[in-house]
Order: sequence, then C-alpha cells, then structure tokens
Amino acid sequence: MTLSGRSRSTCAVTRMRPTACRAMTQEAEVADGSKTVVVKNKTGDLPFPWSEKDPYRLPVSIERVQRMLMSKGWEKPWVEQIIDRIMKNMLRTTEERAMAVIQYLMSIGLKSDEVCNMASISVVLLGLNPETRMRPVVAYLERRGVPASAVPDLVLKHPRLFEYKAEMEEAVYLSKGRARIQVDVITLPDGEKVVAVNYYRDVASFLESPVAPAPPLP
Repeated sequence: MTLSGRSRSTCAVTRMRPTACRAMTQEAEVADGSKTVVVKNKTGDLPFPWSEKDPYRLPVSIERVQRMLMSKGWEKPWVEQIIDRIMKNMLRTTEERAMAVIQYLMSIGLKSDEVCNMASISVVLLGLNPETRMRPVVAYLERRGVPASAVPDLVLKHPRLFEYKAEMEEAVYLSKGRARIQVDVITLPDGEKVVAVNYYRDVASFLESPVAPAPPLP
C-alpha cells in the first residue's frame, strides 16, 4: 500500500540571546548638599532567571531529559529546541515520560531519528501519555483501514495526529476542540490504495458555492 496525504505545518523558532544587566550607580550633587542616586542598567552581570538558559545550569529534571535525548543520538540543535520548549512551559514532560513516548513509537516501527523529526514538528509529542493518548490514535488508524505496516510512515508524515483524541471508540474522526482530522483509505480506479488525511473544523462546509472542498468519506 502506498500512502499519500498532505499536512501543512509552519514551524517558526525565534531564539533570543539573553542579555545580562549590571547596575551602575551615579551620584549627583544638588544645591542643598544632598545627593541624588541614579541607577542605570547596562550590559553586565545581572542574570536572567534560569528559564532563559544562560548563564546558569538547567534544573536537574530538565537536564536529565537533555542527557537522555542526547544519548539517543538526537542532533544537538533539535534537543536544544525541545529543552527551550520545556523551559517556556510549551512542553510539559519528564525523562520517564519522554522515554516512554520514544519507546512506544519505536515499538510500532519508527526509528529513533524519525521520532526526533516528529518531536521537532509536534510541540507536545514528548509529553503525551502513550497508553491514553497515543495507542488510541493508532487503534483509530487501524479501524479506518490503515494496515499496521503503514502506520509508521503515516504518523511520521502527520505527527500532529497524536495531538488529537478519539472521543468515542467508533468515531470516524479525531478531534481537538473544534478541529477535526479524518483518515480514509481510498481505492483509486487503477486499484491502488492510498490514505487521505483530511483536516477541517466541525462547522466546515463541503461542495457548496462559491468554492468548497470535497468532504471526507462518510
């Protein structure tokens, strides 16, 4: 079976260089003999909080995640991006949780570097519970006709599938708030089977004027 499907994702990472400040005190004489103290901030030694990374070491819990990811052979720039997300509270995870996610994805056929690619796209991937969030998504894909051998390639191309939930056991789509993802296996006229991944909102209109896309399969 060959797979096709498109996902649109935009990943913008803005890195800000921490700037330290040093307090400089100036004293100015006034007419009555008293002194006015003026404090100015200049480049120097006053540190930012640890969440800005420099110049202090990471907290032990986050450093453990960093060491674990590096031990998997993940490239340093991607590991630094993940650590940056943790420090900014965009990603909530621990060494144990991140390891469990990696082990689960590798158990369904993905390689470690492929999991790294997925984690660079899906911000929350390494914080998901494999049993309650990831396994139900894989079960949904198999119910929709995706063979187990094709699941790794599909989730590699669409890592944000795991950010959605199967609200009901027999649901035809995954949901995240009002956002929906529906996966369909389609047989082409030449007999080839492809997988279509449809992203839409629950109030989307299909096949209506002036322009609207075709709907997912019923």
